[in-house]
Amino acid sequence: MRQLLMHLEQSGFGEAPRVVGSGPDGGVVLTWIEGWVPTDSKAWKLDLDALGTVGELLRAYHGCAQGFTPDAGYEEGPQSVAEGQIVCHGDVAPRNTVFRDGRAVAFIDWDGIFVSEPIWDLAHAVWQFGPVCADGDPLVRDWPAPPNRSERIAALVGGYRLDASQARHLADRVVDVIAGIRRSVDRKAAAGNPAFVRMRDEGVLNDLDRQRQAAEQQHSLIVDAVRAST
Repeated sequence: MRQLLMHLEQSGFGEAPRVVGSGPDGGVVLTWIEGWVPTDSKAWKLDLDALGTVGELLRAYHGCAQGFTPDAGYEEGPQSVAEGQIVCHGDVAPRNTVFRDGRAVAFIDWDGIFVSEPIWDLAHAVWQFGPVCADGDPLVRDWPAPPNRSERIAALVGGYRLDASQARHLADRVVDVIAGIRRSVDRKAAAGNPAFVRMRDEGVLNDLDRQRQAAEQQHSLIVDAVRAST
């Protein structure tokens, strides 16, 4: 993470925290980015223009990440960057995006980076910002009304300017992302990681199963929304 954030700074990407130094426990000390970071219960406040800027910001990050190729140190997945892959943020979601004046101005929480194709990050963002879930799901339980997923997904993907050759695969990748996150949480909980044990005990695995099923049921909706954005 330290290496990536330093690379972003050197590349002129100003939409991520800067590395200040190291803490007494060996952790990385980062700069503070001022703004509003929505919780899941407040993500309904993000209008279509704001969602478009999330796509724009993610596209900009992926452009800068193209030149970052350390060969080891990732918690999961490949340990080197192959052709067509980048170092993904890994958790692009409202809770990890800073907004000011209705625009996405930064991504935070970079400790989940790993190597994959850029579309993985975009599929994760579609899942979280859509959000792709049933109307009674915890992601939208406190929303004042069910989300218009078609419009929200189209706005985000439109801001990203997804290549037409990849657009037809995005709905499938949303399903893959949720299934992959579920496997990761289960594996880390089984290994005794306290944070993931707590997530498992709180029923997160069941939530992820329901969200994957929702992604399968909303597959056509996602396909149509992506088509409308390209």
